[in-house]
Amino acid sequence: MIKYVFLIFILLSVKLSTEKENFIQSDPIKLVQNGITITDLKNSTKNGKFIKEPLAEYGIDSENFGLTYLKNGDKIFFIWTKYNSDLIHEIILLDSSMAIDNITVGNSFNEFLKTNPNSEIKLDVVNSEYEYAQSDDGEYFVEFLTQDNKVAEYNDDYSCKRIINGNAKIDRIRIHKFE
Repeated sequence: MIKYVFLIFILLSVKLSTEKENFIQSDPIKLVQNGITITDLKNSTKNGKFIKEPLAEYGIDSENFGLTYLKNGDKIFFIWTKYNSDLIHEIILLDSSMAIDNITVGNSFNEFLKTNPNSEIKLDVVNSEYEYAQSDDGEYFVEFLTQDNKVAEYNDDYSCKRIINGNAKIDRIRIHKFE
């Protein structure tokens, strides 16, 4: 009897561990919006490693640091917290292995618009090297980083004048914790 209880416990532990890994890989919106901690995330990811990187590398005006998750040498996502908290404030997807609404890094602006037809491209007022568009439901943003591969031309008030490159590729996807 004890052997069976022990075997069931091991099988459940393996199943829960696998579900946590799958949860991280498949639902990053809920991961952030439900308030998961960095500690819990680190404990549930076994196949990669975290490295410390400055927030400024990801367009965040701060001298603080966040963590980039590497798997097989590839940057998969970046996470950071606010106010000395352990709760993840934002996850920034950096790799096409994670999707939201079937949108991944590397998809084009036009592909994003098929899922989010009411979205508009905008220029970051603080750093004009970034263009971004918010999903129709407001749960995430896609970013375009290259100066040479602009999505749109802009008016003096930073509003979109016209789309010039609907095939520009998404460089990052940002998912914020709703506060």
